[in-house]
Amino acid sequence: MIKDKKKSEKEEKITELAKIGWAKALKEFCYPPLNDPNYIFDYTHKEGFYIDPQNKWNITMNLANTPLFKEDEDYINYFFIISLHEISHYQIIPYDGIINAKLLRAAMKHVNQNFAPIVANIFSDLIIDTKLFKKYPNLMLWEINHTYEFVKNSYENKLSDFSKFLFRTYEKLWNVDIFQDKDFNDIDVLATKIRDIILKDFEDESKWEIKTTRIANQLKDLINDTFTLIGPNASCDKGKTKRKGPGERESIEFPEDILEIMDNPLENKNSDKLKENKEDELRDKAEKFAKEVPYSEFGGPARQAGILIEGDSLATWYRGIAKNLIEIKIYEGKSRGELIPIYSDVWRIGDPLEELDVVQSLLNSPKLIPNLTTRKWIFEESSGYLKEKQIPDLLLVIDSSGSMNWKYLAKNKNQRGNYHIALVASFAALHYAARKGVKFSTINFSNRADLCDWTMDYQKAERILLRYQGGGTVLPLEEIENQCNKTEKKILVFIITDFGIYNWGGAKKSMIKLAERGHKIVGFFIGSSKIPKLKFRNLLDKVIFYPINEIDDLVNLVIEEIKKYYD
Repeated sequence: MIKDKKKSEKEEKITELAKIGWAKALKEFCYPPLNDPNYIFDYTHKEGFYIDPQNKWNITMNLANTPLFKEDEDYINYFFIISLHEISHYQIIPYDGIINAKLLRAAMKHVNQNFAPIVANIFSDLIIDTKLFKKYPNLMLWEINHTYEFVKNSYENKLSDFSKFLFRTYEKLWNVDIFQDKDFNDIDVLATKIRDIILKDFEDESKWEIKTTRIANQLKDLINDTFTLIGPNASCDKGKTKRKGPGERESIEFPEDILEIMDNPLENKNSDKLKENKEDELRDKAEKFAKEVPYSEFGGPARQAGILIEGDSLATWYRGIAKNLIEIKIYEGKSRGELIPIYSDVWRIGDPLEELDVVQSLLNSPKLIPNLTTRKWIFEESSGYLKEKQIPDLLLVIDSSGSMNWKYLAKNKNQRGNYHIALVASFAALHYAARKGVKFSTINFSNRADLCDWTMDYQKAERILLRYQGGGTVLPLEEIENQCNKTEKKILVFIITDFGIYNWGGAKKSMIKLAERGHKIVGFFIGSSKIPKLKFRNLLDKVIFYPINEIDDLVNLVIEEIKKYYD
């Protein structure tokens, strides 16, 4: 009992000192919006810091493996410097989910997605600790010396090659000879290469991605020799531990001493990982990341970084590509209610006296002679201006026939096919309508018509858009008319196709019929640089067609008016 009491008192003391060190580190960063850590003593866990998904994604500080110090000030300094490191992950690098996703994607050019977090964490740690070394050189050297002695004694001088690499790289980066360990010579060339990559243009954050790629290339052999993919229920070899990998089932085995130096090397740390109820913010970040990368390089990094919160990564990717590409404006004429003088005319007896312009009359002749020299102004109402109307409900009709080929995995956007262009146009129009708060319906057609009924849930509409069929091209005239008949409002109908339509004769009649009933029909002519006016004779005065040859054509596409005045 006495022993347990002393242990409890010691843990309480260490916890208080850890809180002081954390508070001191927060002050250094001007009190960022981070919750205080959950302080624990878990002697089965080697990590000092980690994010606990079971505890509202809070930072957890495990104090069980704290080195022994004689003075309270040493404990505070130790917790201060490691807290500075941990907070830097959320304030410097990777900071948020987008930066984290970019680093992971960069690493995946040379290592598989299971090992990409290792590269991203090494790069982040080296950047953070070098920045801290520039500000606190003595404290950083003191801390890494204690860590080295603790690890060396705990593992009887049997450090893994990976841990040797980490310690030697810090020596190279800081240009100091800390450990004087001859065993580090074998890793000297690799550590030198990593140092050179890190220090070149050190303050240029735009180089982070390319540096991560280069580091992944240098470290791929060491990582593959150190980390092993195993089943979730497999037992570890002596001196090794395992942690859950980025996927659903796999675990990754690696030497236990690595945890003492860099905590869990597989954990993705960024400020978005600590957020709750931020679905809209995370969705925006996923879409922003999607805009910059091919689909084959999107899902893995976005999901690992914690910004991909929805199951359908393909829908999120198209949403990101299409975001803000198209703006649809519909205008109607509005009078200003102003009368503008157009020209002067003779004022005659019998005209209203207030119309007589004495000044103009005297300028015309020094004598006022009614019906001869007296003048008045002829006024005309101003032509007014165009005022944007609220967009009507939107019916999206998209062609997924075989001629609209689709290869969304292609890295070159020009090789993704016409259906890819059609989807970008569709997603752009759909989300414009969603932002306006109107209802929308989607029809995906080839040999059959898949339909999403009128809704305000864009995810339902997206699922229909992504159902590529690859058959013939039969425009679903009955379904289009039915959807227009289901609402009392006038409908804006977007038909996105390459117009290789089998039932074109009936389609033209149907479009004219809908247009005459007041619905607005806009056709996006995929794969053409111009509209063949002869083919669409008698139709173009009732509908509007736009040629779309490439996605870039959408960027500046603004429908400023439909038939200039709405009615």
